[in-house]
Amino acid sequence: KRKRSGEGINIPLDLTVEILHRLPAKYLARTRYVSKQWRTIIDDYIVKNSVVTRSLSQPSPDAPHFILDTLLDGGVVFSYTYSRQIRSERNQIVEKMFAMTATAREFQYVRGLIGFWSCTRGQFTLHNPTTRRSVPLPDTGIPPRRFYLFGYDPLRNQYKVACIARPTSEPEQSCKVFTLGDLGKEWRNIKCCIERHSPFGTAVCIGGTIYYTATAENQRNVIISFNVVSEMFSHVPEKLNGRYGKSSLDMDVWVMENAEKQEWSKITHMAVLQGIPSSMCRFGVTHPGGEIVIVPYFYYYLGSEGYYYNPNINSRRSFVIQSPRLGGTDLVRIWPVTDPVENIMSLM
Repeated sequence: KRKRSGEGINIPLDLTVEILHRLPAKYLARTRYVSKQWRTIIDDYIVKNSVVTRSLSQPSPDAPHFILDTLLDGGVVFSYTYSRQIRSERNQIVEKMFAMTATAREFQYVRGLIGFWSCTRGQFTLHNPTTRRSVPLPDTGIPPRRFYLFGYDPLRNQYKVACIARPTSEPEQSCKVFTLGDLGKEWRNIKCCIERHSPFGTAVCIGGTIYYTATAENQRNVIISFNVVSEMFSHVPEKLNGRYGKSSLDMDVWVMENAEKQEWSKITHMAVLQGIPSSMCRFGVTHPGGEIVIVPYFYYYLGSEGYYYNPNINSRRSFVIQSPRLGGTDLVRIWPVTDPVENIMSLM
């Protein structure tokens, strides 16, 4: 009912919450800044996780599908997020007009948030593409030679970042964990509880566990997992640790059958890489179709081809990455995003 005092329409709280629930994520993120009262309503009554869940079932075109690591003059690296939009038969990728700052060299995408850091500066920064806000985490106190693991705890609905020191002369390898949203905003020391190792490559978080490759002290390459819930490290079964750098036209896909027992099965897709340059060796999996993305591992010229492979029908199609900001001679590295979603959570 409209009040006589001229204060406008008094909408009941339950109806307000229902209306806000129906807003797209990007508008919901903006609405949080209308007033303190609106922010409280959204934070207290609209579960942030529900926005992510809705986005997983109904993917938004505004969610990032690729991150480009762009090498410009002077060796400065800038990073941009991209969205997939079908503009032609070749499924071209067109830039959305939001950009990340920073001199970043490594990325991890987890449930709507991007974590990135510089190998030289060592600081870890979180970026939310939906709200377009970034926040650097406090310094870990670990020497510059460090590696970060970014993951999500589905039991407590928490994001965590682990920082591992590269092997040194110290008897025990240092490791610390930061929980996003922790009021103390401090890094906690945890035991590495596994042999000393040097992580490399890109880590991925699946079902509350982060998997990454590393070099052990005996110089063998291994796959290690970090459970985000228990904060424990463990070895992935030895059969998954193949020979890196071995060229083949076939592609082996390991499928986790039982996470608790670490039971895996292997599916080999024949001749997937037929006719694709050997430099194309960075992989990702798209959502929701389950297509495998094949892109160049090293810096490549903008406008070069990438590929989608559908294992269900054994079909491959190409795409081209374009940008209105960058020139065709700019060098980029392409990072496929797994399960692109929108997330309105605050990083502070």
